[in-house]
Amino acid sequence: MKWEHGSVDSNIDDIFKKIRPYYDFLDCKLLLDMSKEFLKDVTFTDDGVTYKLVDALQSHTQRSKRLRTSNTVSALKKLLQKQFKQFDKNMDNLPCINLQLQTCWEDISIDGLYELIKKLLPQKYRQSIMEYIEITSKCVVIKLHILDFTADSLIEYTGGKLQFMHLIGIFSLYINDHPVLQEDENMSFTFELALLEAVTAGNNEAVEFLLQLETVNIDHTNEEGKTALMLACEIGHEDIVHSLLSAGADVNIQDNKGWTALMIASEHNHISIIHMLLQANANPHLKKSNGSNAVIIASDNGNVEVVELLISKGVDYKYQREDGVNAFM
Repeated sequence: MKWEHGSVDSNIDDIFKKIRPYYDFLDCKLLLDMSKEFLKDVTFTDDGVTYKLVDALQSHTQRSKRLRTSNTVSALKKLLQKQFKQFDKNMDNLPCINLQLQTCWEDISIDGLYELIKKLLPQKYRQSIMEYIEITSKCVVIKLHILDFTADSLIEYTGGKLQFMHLIGIFSLYINDHPVLQEDENMSFTFELALLEAVTAGNNEAVEFLLQLETVNIDHTNEEGKTALMLACEIGHEDIVHSLLSAGADVNIQDNKGWTALMIASEHNHISIIHMLLQANANPHLKKSNGSNAVIIASDNGNVEVVELLISKGVDYKYQREDGVNAFM
């Protein structure tokens, strides 16, 4: 929540008016956040027992989340939907966008959901979305009536973002009754796996969007121990490498066989990426499990320019593996 000094009047009504787009009052998040900021050391006594206010609100928030995602509430929701389905009609004939997000989206802030809407629509969308968000036991649902667009224009625009939507965790999107995207919900979906898939697909738009959510572990590894940065270096996506490095990716992680991002880029002769990695303090002296360093790997693949670059950075060209192999034999 970013307020300029003097932007909020000195009365509670104006404060809550400004706060409203950012918080869901039903899960006590507003009270919890304000208490963490202004009342973190305050205690209270109940039946002779002293509690910290922040801890009590945190416990209440967790209990309310368990209730919200319980089978009882889920069954009640289905019953109400079945009973009152006939009243679910479009508002004033405006085009309606209905999207469903994978479960992990329930932990994303309202700001993150705003960023998602901005990515899906042709221009900045300023309408508050808080009161249109519904979090169920399985997914996050956003249903919005869109001003200033026709249904056909929305269908055309969102239809060009199918890969992006899939990669960031949208599995269903309808414009009115028109299905733009229909997939099965993936209960194994995580933002970390989504980042790896987005890198492999070469979709930097999805990569940058996932990184700005600030909940993704940028150094998460796949079964081979490879990070998103390693995958980008292997494929040669310079823009994605730049995005990952700018977001703080660790350049010196080694996979299950000891490969680093620099070694991978050296094998594939991605000289521009090597420059970026070295500028980000990649260690050129690390070795694979078989003893090979980046210079030996580059030499084995005939990448002379890479060999010269690494030697100019101080890598010992005379270094030999235990079997006697070096960069020149």
